[in-house]
Amino acid sequence: MAVALIPALAFAPASNANQSPVGCTGSNPVVRFATETMNQLDSFVRPGDSIVLGARISNMGSSACDLSEISVTVRLPASDGTPGEVRTLASDVDLAGGAAVEGFTEGAPYVVDLDEGIFNAPLSISWQATVHGGDQDTVISGEGTGLEIKLTRPRTSLQIEADRYSGGPPLTVGFTYSLTNQSPASNTGVGGPSLAPGGTGGLRDLLSDAACAPLVYQSGDQPSLVGEPALDPGETWKFTCSRTFLLPGTYESQPLITGSSSVDSRPWPQPASGFIPVTVFGSDLTITKSHEGDLLAGGSGTYEVLVSNSGSLASTGTVTVTDQIPEGLTVTAISGEGWNCDLATASCSRADSLPVGGSFPPVIVDVTVADDPPSLVTNVATVSGGGESVAAGTNNDASDPTKIRKPTQPEPPKGNVFKVVGSTSLGNGMVSLKVRVPGAGILIVDDAKKIDLVRATRKKTRKSGNVKVVLKANRQLRRTLARSGASRKVKIRVSFTAAGNPPNVSPISAFRQVTFDLRPPA
Repeated sequence: MAVALIPALAFAPASNANQSPVGCTGSNPVVRFATETMNQLDSFVRPGDSIVLGARISNMGSSACDLSEISVTVRLPASDGTPGEVRTLASDVDLAGGAAVEGFTEGAPYVVDLDEGIFNAPLSISWQATVHGGDQDTVISGEGTGLEIKLTRPRTSLQIEADRYSGGPPLTVGFTYSLTNQSPASNTGVGGPSLAPGGTGGLRDLLSDAACAPLVYQSGDQPSLVGEPALDPGETWKFTCSRTFLLPGTYESQPLITGSSSVDSRPWPQPASGFIPVTVFGSDLTITKSHEGDLLAGGSGTYEVLVSNSGSLASTGTVTVTDQIPEGLTVTAISGEGWNCDLATASCSRADSLPVGGSFPPVIVDVTVADDPPSLVTNVATVSGGGESVAAGTNNDASDPTKIRKPTQPEPPKGNVFKVVGSTSLGNGMVSLKVRVPGAGILIVDDAKKIDLVRATRKKTRKSGNVKVVLKANRQLRRTLARSGASRKVKIRVSFTAAGNPPNVSPISAFRQVTFDLRPPA
């Protein structure tokens, strides 16, 4: 959109040439790039930056004639830095004498794309207009003041070496990080940019790793007579870190550069991913336990126990699940497809192998509630066996807090009509959930454990039935997915509050493990 800087006098040139306005003596328009374009190119830019293209047309002077059919074009640089494509910014523009207009930025921006080794390129602007200055209209043209694209190419390489890449838990691994500034100097003699540390952990805190902390600086900074320490072109700084892995699985470094360029003060580009992962061998059994709604004193309820394998090897040997029933509850039945269950001990076992990423069919535990139970009990289930190491046993129990109401308290919606029916990974960090709700109310889906992995999603329901909810990975989870290149399971909580529920009636909730992935589904 063009923005008039000085009000233009309305004029309508006739089909025959005429002097407009009467008494004007000619025009000498000035055309240049728009202020927004000039501001962007006033400093260094980087490959891939988008440059807004716009123009300012000025037809000033106390005796300037009106202009019509004004066109403005720019010549973009070719990839080798020489003049290239011509692009039209404005055409068929009218401008009265004594007026100016700026804008014409609606077109596509120029995306900086110059060959390796090219650090400067011209950006020129041209114009043409018809002057209404007398009996004969005159077509004039000219060149505006051009701009220069000045490029900076901040670049680092990062090598991460481990003193071992595999083993059984507990596995202690020492990492060495070598970060080299490979920023090239320009062909005009301007040196490459330095990486100025931006962390809070000291003068050389410019590298961290979400998979290992803290990183300790060891060597590489060359003495400087002025300024704070910075990773200068050609320098390699070394850092070390040690981590003990307790749980089986595959772990990949997740490095993050925290610093800025000395040339443009913008954040430094992040290093490439694809580092050699560390594999901790073994199965890793995990367990989740859930129920639906509140229990009622003197009534009954049902728990669901799910065993999964998040390790790097399939389970071996017998797997045993034990339900530790709290005071106030009594087990009346326990069963599960493929499980051998004992009601007296509230336990189930099986000896078949559980593959990596898989889950056994759930164990269903039916209970009765005492007539005068506590208002809140916690049901705990544990899993053991499967050939996992002792170190991998840190996630072998699951707690399920349960509220118990007295018969005189208001009854929440029936749990048997609230259920997470299924989940589907959509790729691009999104998961689709299908939830059955009992009626009108509010459905909320969020993290069950660690915060900030998924975006809390809230949806209003109008009636009972199945509801579709799309859950999105948050920035932290998306960063993890991008760096690992693999999927990740996240435990989520799905809660429903019926419309008109009294404040003392808690929402009904269910828990579910869903898989997030940036890759599209197969």
